[in-house]
Amino acid sequence: MRDIRQRTIAAILAKQDELFRWGFDARQARARPEYLYYSPNFKSTLWTLVLLADIKAPANIPQIQSSIHLISERFFSPQHGIFRLPDMCRFPIPCLNGNMIYLHRYFRTSPSAPLDRTIAFFSDHQRFDDGDFKTPKSYPYCSNTFCYGKHSCYWGVTKLFKGISFIPRELRTKKAQLLMENCIDFVLQHEVCFSSHRSDEFLHRDIGRLVFPNFYKSDFLELLWLLAREGVNDSKMARSLELLRRKRKADGCWELEKPRNIIVSIGQKSRANVYITERANEVLNYYGW
Repeated sequence: MRDIRQRTIAAILAKQDELFRWGFDARQARARPEYLYYSPNFKSTLWTLVLLADIKAPANIPQIQSSIHLISERFFSPQHGIFRLPDMCRFPIPCLNGNMIYLHRYFRTSPSAPLDRTIAFFSDHQRFDDGDFKTPKSYPYCSNTFCYGKHSCYWGVTKLFKGISFIPRELRTKKAQLLMENCIDFVLQHEVCFSSHRSDEFLHRDIGRLVFPNFYKSDFLELLWLLAREGVNDSKMARSLELLRRKRKADGCWELEKPRNIIVSIGQKSRANVYITERANEVLNYYGW
């Protein structure tokens, strides 16, 4: 596993350009400059940094630190105190901000006022609605029904959960802890991956399929892994833990069930995947399953 991880990290770093970018498309950058470093989807600098964190790359690689600085300058808005894209119809974007918190904390960048402001913003304004919210036109939701429709976007909640979980407990502010607790409650309300209104159905068609890495959509395994990181043990997790156990193959491995079009290949669909297997074993070992 160690050799596979090291080879994968080296292959990813080799694809970085001299300006610390991945997947840079000059034509696309000219056509849609507002999405610089965010697109192309899953191959750009932002998503490649998430990939590196998810495969547990060392935190102190200078090339990675430079890339984080690059996208932070691009996405952080001093005016609003959060990370954002220029498109106000998708403001605020909790999944983007959760991923940025995750990257800064995983790669141990220095604590900063921007992160504190971001966490405070979402602690104050993040919604946890379950089908009964009418999105206002006023700030801070700005008619953003993508993230704050009748049912709060589940991916926004789960990415904020992921970001906060990588802040050491002793460094979490009261607002960070409150945001974390609200995210956990929302995940448990949905029994990790099930509809809260139709309990026999997944809340999204993809959440029950094992995927790696997890970019802005979480699968049920990532959520179990985060709950284990936080020491959560609740009966509402039982169905998702049983689902994970059922997906284990006779050889003790778990397969990649949905491939990603990313900067390097980390496995083929319907084949045993070392990263998914590592994470699944961490979860089941923690819960004694």
